[in-house]
Formats: sequence, structure tokens, C-alpha cells
Amino acid sequence: MKSFFISEILLLSQKEKKAKKVLFDRRRTIILGKNNTGKSSLIKSIYWAFGAEPVLHPNFKEANVTVLLKFEVSGKKYEIFRDGKTYTLFDSENQNLIKTFNSVTRELAPYFSNVFNFKPLFQSRNNDFVIPPPSFLFLPFYIDQDNSWNKSWSSFNQLQYLKDPRPSLILYHSGTRPNEYYQTKKELEVFLRRIDELEKERKITNNILSQMQKDFAQVDFNIDINIFKNEVKELLVQCELLKKSEEKLKYTLRDLYSIKATIESQIEIVKLSLVESNSDLEFISKELSSYVDCPTCGAHYENSFAERFDIANDSERCKDLLIELLRDLKEVNDKIDKENSILLKTLEESKIIENILEQRKGELKFKDVIDNYGKNELRSVFSKRIDVLNKDLVENSIKKKELSDQLKGLEDKDRKKEIVEYYQLTLKKFLRYLDVHSIKEESYSSLTNIIENTETGSSRPRALIAYYFAFFYLMAKYSTTTFCPIVIDSPNQQDQDIEHIDKIMNFISDNQPENSQMILGVAELYNMEFNGKIIELNEKYSLLQKDEYDFVNLEMRPYFEKTWLKFM
Repeated sequence: MKSFFISEILLLSQKEKKAKKVLFDRRRTIILGKNNTGKSSLIKSIYWAFGAEPVLHPNFKEANVTVLLKFEVSGKKYEIFRDGKTYTLFDSENQNLIKTFNSVTRELAPYFSNVFNFKPLFQSRNNDFVIPPPSFLFLPFYIDQDNSWNKSWSSFNQLQYLKDPRPSLILYHSGTRPNEYYQTKKELEVFLRRIDELEKERKITNNILSQMQKDFAQVDFNIDINIFKNEVKELLVQCELLKKSEEKLKYTLRDLYSIKATIESQIEIVKLSLVESNSDLEFISKELSSYVDCPTCGAHYENSFAERFDIANDSERCKDLLIELLRDLKEVNDKIDKENSILLKTLEESKIIENILEQRKGELKFKDVIDNYGKNELRSVFSKRIDVLNKDLVENSIKKKELSDQLKGLEDKDRKKEIVEYYQLTLKKFLRYLDVHSIKEESYSSLTNIIENTETGSSRPRALIAYYFAFFYLMAKYSTTTFCPIVIDSPNQQDQDIEHIDKIMNFISDNQPENSQMILGVAELYNMEFNGKIIELNEKYSLLQKDEYDFVNLEMRPYFEKTWLKFM
């Protein structure tokens, strides 16, 4: 199992001229702050950097915060930089850019599946088998203050991306179904679909052959062209509608390409200005005298610090403008890609209709050929096709059997029994420690049972924290993916009395799994000695601070430039 540690996070709002930098302890960090001081926003920023989507505060969204997160996976150090919907991954050793991503599901998730060894294949709502986004990796490790104290496995938005994700995630993260299980299942699905297609084709071919033989035995084979005229007319109408849609899309694309050309021209102008500013600064810096002659016109100019500063300031403004223009260009390109995708689909649909029209004509010719060659030739053609289908079905069925046996071996009954028994014993012990006695053992006889439905009031949060920690221990022992930092936000829920608050805090402190990292968000310390680094937040309604803006902005500037100016 891989290990994952977070070392540092930087938050920057160029809009509000505020920032925040936090260093995390490798073992345990306490985020201490009263309500509305931003501790939850700080915690959620960790996941937001990876494209996971927790419930963010509207003020955080309004501030247009850019995040830089530094982390380590099994000794390999990385940095991820998120600016809007653009994600850039860096090698932390030398800040080399590894890759830029513009889509979480299509780009970031497949890449991180290798980094984190997170390779389940779950069925999406489109019935495709996909590697889920990073939120599905972090889900069992994050206990948020908004949803997790009432309902387990619910810390992020957009979990509806998959069909009924909870059971599948539990079986994966518990180690009941390892990574290899899903790869085998994907291969098996290919053969199942192929067998289904072959059987359908064989059935249709058999039916056609039987019906043809009956028809030939009774009457001559004649075609009524009027039957096809109505169908052809209907298809032509559909084709005309698609062509009108295609013309409308082309006009939209023409306007977008015009805007793109304008922005690209502006970028070139700013680039030239930036090059000239840098050249001027380099030239004037080489001169040691108080005055300097212009190399172009020979004019006499003062060579003061103020003059150099103005040129340097112009260079920085050019870079900022260039970044803004590149963002605008990306937005226009995204719109162009979207319209082109719609146009391509329209063209494909139009092509399908044209092919159907040709096929109708082709059927007439084919039937003429059938009439010429006779029923014996027809029987031979269909019989040969059935023989081929039978052979393909046998070969695919053999491979299906091999993969089915392999899949059963990966979901070993003895291993599953061992995992369930370990989970039950661990959860039972934790429930007793946290003074939860009303949950019957049959309520957690299965890994996928929902235990919170059996508890109400102040007992429910304690039952849930026992459940979460039982699962932490289960993942540490059996899971095949990466063990992520444990993040717990606001564990004092439902007005716990002093005795139970002490139990909860002592439980969290004493039962953190070995070799794991924990980030704990609390409103107060409750006289507990947590033996970890404390990050205290004091200012209400402002996680980001004005006095941190300049140095955080300076530290993050190379990441902006490498993300947006890499094509200069």
C-alpha cells in the first residue's frame, strides 16, 4: 500500500489581494478556530486542489482562490497548482512541470490512478466502466462538518457520477475487491458484450434464413418500390433538418474564431512589449553611468533607479496581462471545442442518414442478386455465416469461462470472511469505547450496512466516528490503494456532554493508525494534549490575510508563469 502525506498549502486571491500559507506536520496537525474563521475552507481547499468538489463556502468561490498544494506519495514529492479549472502537476524536487490538465474525469483521474495506485473500474450512469475522479479516492478518509456526521460516505458533491457508488467503494477500499479484480472484470465485460452481439446476430440470421426459405417455397420474390419511397422521403427530411443545424453551428464557430484571432493578436503584441521591456531593462542595467544614450535615436536619458523600476514594473504588468489574455484564449478555445464537438456529432448523424439511404438502394440491388442467384445460393451464404458465428461463440465462451474463474479467485471467500470479521471486531470495540451500546451486531454484519440509520441524537456522531476509524484500520490492513491523510472536521457534534467530548477527543488522539497523517479541525482544544502542530485561525470571515499576500504571491508567481506562459 502506498503512503500519502501533505506538507504545505498556499492559497492566493489576486482579486482580494489576500493569501494564506500553512505547513502541515507529517503526523498530526490541529486547525484551531472558532466558527467562521475559515478552518473548514482551509481543509476543503486540500481536496479542491485535486479536483474533488466539497461543499465550498460562497465567499471562497467569490474570491477566485488559486491553490498550490505540496504532497508526497511513497517518497515521491509533487506539487499541484489549481487556477480555475486548470490543474498543473509539478515535480517538487526541481519544480519541473509534469503535465497540465483541463478535465478531471478525462485527464486528471486517469493520470492520478497510476500515481495513487487507484484503479477501480466502476460503472458510470452512461453504463461505461471508468476510473472514478479523485473524490472517490479521498471519500473514506475525509469526515467533513456538513454531511459526514449524519450520513457516511457523503463528503463530496457529484458522487452521483456513478451508479450507487457506496457499495462499490466499500468493497474496493476495504480490500475485498483489489485493483486486479476490476481489470479482470473489464476484460470479462468485453467478452460478455461480444457474446451477446454474436448470439443476437445468430438468432437474426437464423430467422432470416428460415423466413426466406418459407417465402421462396410459396411465392416468387418481388419488391414493391412504393414501400421504400415513403421511407426515403422521411430520411431526406431528417437530413435537411440536420444540415440546417450544421449551418447554424458554422456561423457560431465563425464568430468564435474571429474572437480567438483578436485575442491571439493581442497576445503577440503583449509578448513583443514584454521582450522589449526585458531588453530595455537588460540594456540600462549594464550601464553604470547616470545617463545613457538611446541606441536607436541617440537621445540622452537619465539612468536612475526610478527609470529601471518603471521598466521592471512594465514587464510585470505585461506578464499579468499576458496571463489574463491566455486565460481568455483558453476560454474561447474551450467554447470552440464544445461547438466543434456538437458540429462533429451533427455531421456524424448526417453521415449515418446518408449511409442509410445508400443501404436502402443497396438492398434493392441485393434482392435483385438474390433473385438471380436463387434460393440455393442464398442458403449457402447464410449457412456459412452461421458457421462462423458458432465458431466465434465457442472461442469467446471459453475465454469468458477463464476470466470468470479468475474473477472468483480475486474475490476469495476466505479473504472476504477474514475482512468482515476484522471489521466487526474492530467496530464493536470502538462502539463500546465511545459509549454506543444500542447498535446490535447484526446491524454491522455486512460491510455495506448503513449503521447510522440505527442511531439518533448525540449517539449518532459517536457511532459514525467508531465506524470511520474501524474503516481506517480496515483499509490500512487490507486495501490495495494509497492510504490518504485522515481529515476530521468538527468532531464535537449534536451537543455532546463533557464526558462524551473527552471520550471522542481521547479516542481520536489514541487511535490514529500508525504511519498515517491526521488533520483535525476543532473549535477548541478541550484541555487535550494532542501532541501535534497547532494552526490557529483568529480572524472571523477571513481565512486569507492581506499581510501574507506579497510573499505568497511571489512564491506562486513561477507556477502561474509555467502554467500560462509555457508556450512563449
